[in-house]
Amino acid sequence: MDGIETKERLGRSLGFFSTFAIGTGTMIGAGIFILPGIASANAGAGAIFSFLIGGIISIATAISMAELATGMPMAGGSYYYISRTMGAAFGAIIGLGSWLALIFKGTFALIGLAEYFQVFYSSSIYFVAAVSGLILLVLNYRGSKSSGSLQNITVILLLAILTIFLVKVSSFVEPDNFSPIVPYGSASILTTTGIIFISYLGLAELAAISEEVKNPSKNLPRAFIASAVVVTVFYVLIMVAVVGVPGIGGGSATVTPLADIADMIYGETGRFLLVFAALLATLSTANGTILSSSRFPFAMSRDALMPQWLVEIHKKYETPYNSILITGLIMVLLLFLFDIEELAKLGGTFNILIYVLLNVAVIILRKRTLPGYEPTFRDPFYPLTQVIGIAGSLILLPLLGALPLLFAFSLIALGAWWHWFYARGKATPRYNLFDLLENNVGSPVIKPEQGVKVLIPISNVKNEHGLLRLADCLGDEIVVLHVIRVPEQTDLIFAQKAFHEKKIEMDSLFKKEFEKFPVIFGHKRRYITAFDHSVSNSIVEQAEIENVGLVIMGWHESNRLKYSLGDVTNDVLSALKRHIVLLKGDIPSEINKIVVAYNGKDNSVYSLHLAKKLAVNTGAKIEIITIVNPDKDTERKKEIAEKLNDLCESEENIFISSKMLERYSAEDAILEASIDSDLTIIGDSSQRFKISFLGTLPQRVARHSKNPVLVVKMSKPISKQNIIYVTKKYISNKSIKMYNKSKKLFES
Repeated sequence: MDGIETKERLGRSLGFFSTFAIGTGTMIGAGIFILPGIASANAGAGAIFSFLIGGIISIATAISMAELATGMPMAGGSYYYISRTMGAAFGAIIGLGSWLALIFKGTFALIGLAEYFQVFYSSSIYFVAAVSGLILLVLNYRGSKSSGSLQNITVILLLAILTIFLVKVSSFVEPDNFSPIVPYGSASILTTTGIIFISYLGLAELAAISEEVKNPSKNLPRAFIASAVVVTVFYVLIMVAVVGVPGIGGGSATVTPLADIADMIYGETGRFLLVFAALLATLSTANGTILSSSRFPFAMSRDALMPQWLVEIHKKYETPYNSILITGLIMVLLLFLFDIEELAKLGGTFNILIYVLLNVAVIILRKRTLPGYEPTFRDPFYPLTQVIGIAGSLILLPLLGALPLLFAFSLIALGAWWHWFYARGKATPRYNLFDLLENNVGSPVIKPEQGVKVLIPISNVKNEHGLLRLADCLGDEIVVLHVIRVPEQTDLIFAQKAFHEKKIEMDSLFKKEFEKFPVIFGHKRRYITAFDHSVSNSIVEQAEIENVGLVIMGWHESNRLKYSLGDVTNDVLSALKRHIVLLKGDIPSEINKIVVAYNGKDNSVYSLHLAKKLAVNTGAKIEIITIVNPDKDTERKKEIAEKLNDLCESEENIFISSKMLERYSAEDAILEASIDSDLTIIGDSSQRFKISFLGTLPQRVARHSKNPVLVVKMSKPISKQNIIYVTKKYISNKSIKMYNKSKKLFES
């Protein structure tokens, strides 16, 4: 009997209103009852514009997030969108920052709750806030079923009470109270926007639950945009009420302005209703922080950016108890470190950075291809929306003060450090921002090339034949370059004339060897003699002029006592925009076996591609070797073995075998495998922004191998050598233009 096919699915239980309620409840919760007083104290009537500006930035970002969410409806929200667009390092920074920003908002809500509690019973604000936080921590730790369902009821009650409040208060608003509209200067409006920006942090929380939303293609955009719009409207109207109602000092003297307005107009009954709503809102916000505390750590641990114990499920209560404990305890600890305005600024600062990156992510994904990213909602106002979100957010950052900026930069440094020391090499995604910008995401694929032109800089007659043979196998057109180095004191034209008069013997030897070489039928070939003050500059320049696809060079070493490739090679590597191959040793007359060191990265994939070309032209067999740490788990080893098997079966006309070597030293393993090979090919393992192979694994293998070694490095559009090349070219062009301009002025 055939086995029964089984599947597992995650339930999508959140409809539009539930999703809308989570976003709206988190944003409209504590902030609407506490921040108007703080905002009024900082900007007067101008605080109305502060909330409006914050709302416009948030609405713009909500539209961007709606596009991202329908393309990637996964748990983790802003963390997931940014990590998939910009790589694991950005993911570590944003995931950690989003989590801590959410915790700051929870602490802010606890203080707000304690402030409103004073209306009923006067006691220590910090004591009430700490006890409330601990109670919520225990409830969520034990998995109280009511903690999640409270959100919908809270939002309905809040919106109803606030609507009644605004309707009743509207008749008491006096236009004279709005003059002067900007009593503390226009800068105070933007500064205050930064303070109240923590109010809009709910969008990040809303994004974090997108994996659980029914019909995400419709409900997510509606919920994002509706939440941002509704919250903005309510905040602006509440601020109008706080400023416009006379007799309470514009809310500047109190943290409970709405309760004070209700008390003045309707007495104890009105005050009671508003305080009840405020307690409900602040309680809901603080509870929502702990309730969703596992979202970011869970998403990060799924990508190997956080240890698994952080999201372990309690055997009895079935809750992510470790992340709940950490979140709750940090919330309570922060109560005693910062005042309410500092909490608002600190929480809002990182929120601003998140908004910037989310809008940038949309721009990048509109221009580049990310596999699997197919949003069902696309921003109709692109790129205006993103420009508003980015520019508006960046304007606010420097106005928040030194402490919030220090906090943000510290989090960035901490996230980068965490990724480097804990997650580098194992975190998902394996690509980074530069890979995406180059449209090089996913498994590297080298497309078959037609008419590949190869440049060979020749400096040693003994090595010329081997390099020519290698070029003939790897390319379709060969360009040999012999550079005659001219002293700086000698004009290049004079040197060229002297060369033709003397007929330099070395150059004629190179040319004769080249003419004798038995080229493969149909391959074109050219010989170039270049005169230059710099050999490396000439190689780079001729590679550009000839538009070659590959440069093949012999191994140059200027000092045997040092790990150095020589000045020429290093200079070429620092400026060349082409793929490059370095040959150590000499190619034997017969190549029967080629060993390719393979790790799945770009350079090793290109190494295998070149090995196949060599095998086709020489009849050689290929052995792919992959080195794994013996301590790696069995499942990962099995996965690697399957991928190697697929590589071997992908070619019909070439014999390819594979071997997985379990060694602690990759260098020793490759050297061991190369003993019985005629040629070992290894991709450069250096990072994108290193300019040479110095100190890398391929260099060490090449230096110690007794057989020929080919080190391969692909050119990347975004790399240190390209940046240096473009910079030098720009400076050179500018210098030429300035020289020509000054020459014309002098002649005139």
